[in-house]
Amino acid sequence: MSAFFVTGTDTSVGKTVSCRAIIQAMQNAGIKIVGYKPIACGQDEPVYVDVLEEQQDDYGKADNRDVLVLLNSSNEKVTYQDINSYTFDHTMPMLSMGNNAARIRIEKINGDLKRLTSAYQSVLVEGSFGWLTPMNKDYTFAEWVAAQNMPVVLVVGIKEGCINHALLSVQSIENMGLPLLGWVANRINPGLSHYSQIIEELSMRIDAPLLGQIPYLHKPEEQDLARYITDIERLTYMKTELLK
Repeated sequence: MSAFFVTGTDTSVGKTVSCRAIIQAMQNAGIKIVGYKPIACGQDEPVYVDVLEEQQDDYGKADNRDVLVLLNSSNEKVTYQDINSYTFDHTMPMLSMGNNAARIRIEKINGDLKRLTSAYQSVLVEGSFGWLTPMNKDYTFAEWVAAQNMPVVLVVGIKEGCINHALLSVQSIENMGLPLLGWVANRINPGLSHYSQIIEELSMRIDAPLLGQIPYLHKPEEQDLARYITDIERLTYMKTELLK
C-alpha cells in the first residue's frame, strides 16, 4: 500500500546493497515488500554505438545486476519484468537524445509502480545514479519522486567528500517538500581513517535518523544484511504521523 524511494549521494555508493538490507529487515518485521528499479543501466563502460532500436525488446537480456539483487532479496514471487520497467545496455540512456531517452515513458513507470503498490504492503523504489539525475528529457528522478509524493531514504557512501554530497542531497530533498525517512551509511572504503568522525558529523547535521551502518563486506549481495538496519521502526511505520 506504500512506496518509498532510495537514492544515493552518487553512483557506486551502495544503493542496491542498502536496498537488500532494508528489504530483508522489513521482511523480518513481517512486511510483504518488493524492490522496484524503474530504469536499469549497463554497468560497464558505455558503448554509444550499441543503441537499442525502437523495435528492440527492453528485456532482451534481463541480466542487470541491481535488478537481480532486488529480485533475489524479496520473498515475494515476482519476475524480473515485474520489478523493472526499462533495462539498457549502456550506462546513461537518459542522457541520450536518441531512441533510448525517447522510449523512457513516465506513464509506463507510473503504471508499473501502481501495479506493485496495489499488490504488496510496501514497495522499495531504487533510483539510478544520484538524486537529480534525469530520467528522460522531461523529468529528473527528484521531480518524479515529488510527483509521486514518496518519502526518501538516502544512502551515503562513506568516503572523502561524502559530507558535502550528503548535505547537498538532503537540502534538495527537503527543498522539494519530501519526508526524509533517514539515511544509511555504507562503508565503501575500508581504509578510510576518519570513518567514525564522518558518521558523527553527518548524524549531527542531517535532521533524520541514521537507519543503519553497513560495513565493508565481501559479496554483500549474497549475504543476510538485515542486522545492519537498526532503526526498522522508522520504515515500518512510515505511513503514520511522519507523512501526514
